[in-house]
Amino acid sequence: MPGIIVVTHGTFGMELIKSAEMIIGAQENVKVVSLLPGVDLTEYLAEVRAVLKEMPEESLIMCDLFGGTPCNVAAAIMTEMKISAVTGLNLGMIIEACTLRASLRGAGLAAAVVDAGKTGCKNIAEEMNLINN
Repeated sequence: MPGIIVVTHGTFGMELIKSAEMIIGAQENVKVVSLLPGVDLTEYLAEVRAVLKEMPEESLIMCDLFGGTPCNVAAAIMTEMKISAVTGLNLGMIIEACTLRASLRGAGLAAAVVDAGKTGCKNIAEEMNLINN
């Protein structure tokens, strides 16, 4: 089963994992690498690489923000290792990744997680027909 590595600015990723585990229970082989103030790019890259070396091939990196340092680190590592990466991280995507990784990996898992992120974004008023035109 592929691992999941969550890379985010600050402790956002750790809090998402805690919230996901409230809903789906404790998860194995899920790691968070937080980019904290004062950590430079080289140090952060080395930390993410070290975590990935402990993970199976075709593990998934989940990033908070496209174009941010965690995302750029994931993109750099994708050229070196057989992993997939997605960005735009939210709780629904974490839950989807954790529940589907028993049956999917690599690009298939990444695609399913991105789809969960897209379909999970909704205007509540529209969904509940609460908008008066």
